[in-house]
Amino acid sequence: MDEAEAQGVSCMGCAGTCCTYEANSMMVTPLEAIELLQYLRENSLADEPLRARLLETVKTYRLDHAPGDGKRSYLRKTYTCTFFGFKELGCPLPREVKPYGCLAFNTHHKEKKADENCYSDKELLAKIDDEQANAEVKAKFGILWDKSPLPTALLDLWNKKFDKNEVP
Repeated sequence: MDEAEAQGVSCMGCAGTCCTYEANSMMVTPLEAIELLQYLRENSLADEPLRARLLETVKTYRLDHAPGDGKRSYLRKTYTCTFFGFKELGCPLPREVKPYGCLAFNTHHKEKKADENCYSDKELLAKIDDEQANAEVKAKFGILWDKSPLPTALLDLWNKKFDKNEVP
């Protein structure tokens, strides 16, 4: 995102289709979900209204009936992200805790902000090497999935207790 913005390409002024059921099938790793949940807890955002929104997203898009076993990334369901338009227009999450897929999905055109102009930088995503850290997180916290839709991942971890020092 930073690199694209430095070149004058940004998502500002976009309707955010990438965050809606029209284009979003974001799945996160256990490490990404734990880091996001830590942020939400530290900022008093992991509250009952957010939990209710997560549950509603899961119910609306039947994310608890997702195909596959979490190991086959090609089996995905689309859904509108729980955080899209939650407290403000767009996504309220800072870049430091956004899932990698959100960070890598950008417009690649200065004026046109949707459709074929927006896509993931797959080369950038391929450089991420957090397999060992995810394996440690899964073992330590009894997580059974490799990737999960963001709402189901957060709900799965919601009642687990952990702190920054426990996460690789």
